[in-house]
Amino acid sequence: MRCIQLTGSDDRMDCRDMLDDPINLLPAKCPKCGFPDLDHVPQPYFLIKSRTMSPNELAKAENGNFFVRERVRQVLELLAPSQCSFFSTCYKGTTEETPWLLAVPNHQVITAKVDPSIPRCDTCGEPRSAHPGSQFSEWLFYPQASGGAGPGWTGQSEYEILKSSTWGSSEIAWDQWISRDLFMSVRLLHLLKKIKAKGFYEATCGKPASADKAESVWIREKIQTLEQHGISLHPTGTLSEEDAKWFQSYLKSHSRDVNSEDDIKSVEKRLKFKLPKSYLDFVTKVGPASFENIDAQEGFTVRILALGDLDLEGYRTGELDSDDEETNAVNGVMFADTEHGDCFCFDVQKSKKEFQVFLYKHEYNCFEPYAENFAACIKRFASGGIG
Repeated sequence: MRCIQLTGSDDRMDCRDMLDDPINLLPAKCPKCGFPDLDHVPQPYFLIKSRTMSPNELAKAENGNFFVRERVRQVLELLAPSQCSFFSTCYKGTTEETPWLLAVPNHQVITAKVDPSIPRCDTCGEPRSAHPGSQFSEWLFYPQASGGAGPGWTGQSEYEILKSSTWGSSEIAWDQWISRDLFMSVRLLHLLKKIKAKGFYEATCGKPASADKAESVWIREKIQTLEQHGISLHPTGTLSEEDAKWFQSYLKSHSRDVNSEDDIKSVEKRLKFKLPKSYLDFVTKVGPASFENIDAQEGFTVRILALGDLDLEGYRTGELDSDDEETNAVNGVMFADTEHGDCFCFDVQKSKKEFQVFLYKHEYNCFEPYAENFAACIKRFASGGIG
């Protein structure tokens, strides 16, 4: 299959200063020159906390590796099984796990030969330096979708993901900076774009490769596979195209004059989070509203609360003292109540624009996942009718 080289932000989560100051040090492989063991994965693997706040789901890492969030890990394990090994990561200097996993490609490719005039270590044989622009004498793997730029050059692989075993460095020495390249099939990268998994793009000075007919067929088939396995086709914290389209249509058909004295900014200041745009659009265009016979249960009525009636404190992390760990982890803000004591809460998260919705069952003192976001929640409510 056709392969392309990947690139992304150089503000890496595992480097202090772009590419030349990694925070996870590698052991020496050569006792004489100190050349590092590039295949070693330090444990624990640390990340700089402020850089983990990115809403992306893909990011480059040191040594031809990369980072993924959980949804992308599920995609890769389903569509490219056993082609990557995954390792948990921790915030630098702590044992607290981050939401990112380190993905290490299990397959490597020799991409070039280093100029024989470059001095080498007489113990391990590694060159003093290997600058891709001036110190490679021959290219062996040319990952362009066009099929290469000369006799013997190839951009084909049997794997969806792989990295170079060939390393590059500054022209002076490998201990100034050293890196390896990451490659992915054209079809897999376009599938990731299709499901809005952001963070990677093709490393090219020209026009990025488009999926051809066969690759497009594969993408459509694998999208169906993801759906069949319950993997979301859009990242958490966003609306799917289907939900967004339905929700806008709903707002348009149910809009009315809403007189509200509630100040959005003052509520968000107390909350210390921005409320989901979908919720704000609802309460400012539709206003407080009741939904009846929720989930086909006669008499189950839910009332969407006005801004000023939100419960910003009673369901926050740790407030419920539940026996259920998942319940205690929910950082809840109540936006809807019922006539029988249960309620609906956002699980507020700083890095998200849209929040997952949980149903709080008061008799059991626990949260249950209810909808992926507010729009999907209203869509579920509306199946019972609005009062």
